[in-house]
Amino acid sequence: MSSERPDMTGRPDIVMDIKRLTENCNNNTEIVTELLRHLCEVSGPKWVQALEEGIQNADSKGLQETCHGMKGACVTVFAWRLSNLAFELEYLARDGDIATLASRMGEMKQAFAEMEGWVATNL
Repeated sequence: MSSERPDMTGRPDIVMDIKRLTENCNNNTEIVTELLRHLCEVSGPKWVQALEEGIQNADSKGLQETCHGMKGACVTVFAWRLSNLAFELEYLARDGDIATLASRMGEMKQAFAEMEGWVATNL
């Protein structure tokens, strides 16, 4: 296992950067709403399920792939806290540290709940 930690430099610890997302969507709030609802209602539950299955099956490769996809999708919509956590979990999966990854699933579920709350309150 590697002791190397992900470099979190330049990755803000905020739930959402709605201003940047809105600008990237040419100020089309319908697209913004659709993207964030999809994240909360479709992608998020699928990722959590895939992570739980990967933990159960001790599938570090599958876990790494799920975390990598989650990290990229979340950073694309500027959902920074979720992306940052997926980034950290990707390193754990890469290193085969499934036990530590499993111990952080509560944190991942809480981050998704926080994102859902943010979307419910702000859209």
